[in-house]
Amino acid sequence: MPPIEPPPWEDLRGLKTCIAGEVNTGKTRLLRRILAAALAAGEREVVLLDLAPERTRGIGGKLEVAGLGEVQVLTAPIKPPRLLGRTPQEVLALARNNARLIEGLLRRLEVSPRGAVFVNDVSLYLQAGDLERLWRVLEPVPSVVLNGYYGRSLGGGELGERERRAMQELMSRCQRLIRL
Repeated sequence: MPPIEPPPWEDLRGLKTCIAGEVNTGKTRLLRRILAAALAAGEREVVLLDLAPERTRGIGGKLEVAGLGEVQVLTAPIKPPRLLGRTPQEVLALARNNARLIEGLLRRLEVSPRGAVFVNDVSLYLQAGDLERLWRVLEPVPSVVLNGYYGRSLGGGELGERERRAMQELMSRCQRLIRL
């Protein structure tokens, strides 16, 4: 699939933008292109909150920042619950551990100077994390661009439905929505 052409950074600066879609639809590639455009436009104090797990079974993966410019990267060893958990209990335990790790990143983000925050795979946090907490951290940031899984291919269940509802609420709070 050809890469989606990102909107110009000037059209996204000062907004909360959400990129949402199924697995392997180019969400991370598009986020990277927007991040590159922001840096090329002179954006300073840029933070990437990378919540993606390492690529597993052809799904997911961290956003590669090499060669883009100066970006503060906050990340943790996130595990994909639905791909690694063998039982519903294991899936939930992995999601809760991810949320605990991400809470530490959110605390760091709160004290970091930032003009723009890019979030890769926000839906991993929403599986067991607190949307209101996330929003309190992101709301004062002038420009936010985030992406997340919003689909059905990974299955439903309690975790999938919680993630889907939280993504719907997050999308409704953003001024710009890009569906892939």
